[in-house]
Amino acid sequence: MALNGRIQTGSYTNKDGVRVYTTDVIAENVEFCESKSNESNSAPAAPNFDDGFLNIPEDISDQIPFGN
Repeated sequence: MALNGRIQTGSYTNKDGVRVYTTDVIAENVEFCESKSNESNSAPAAPNFDDGFLNIPEDISDQIPFGN
């Protein structure tokens, strides 16, 4: 996400007489960007859904950090 804007600070006194300080982000322009992995020229292989299910490789547990 790319955001252009400014920071705005302020303060007020709440109903209990306590001074409350605020910091607001005022977004003037917001854009949703692609992730770094999508910036490369080679596109990832599309998943195979021929039978309605995602084909999961047998050795997937070797690639999952918390597998088994």
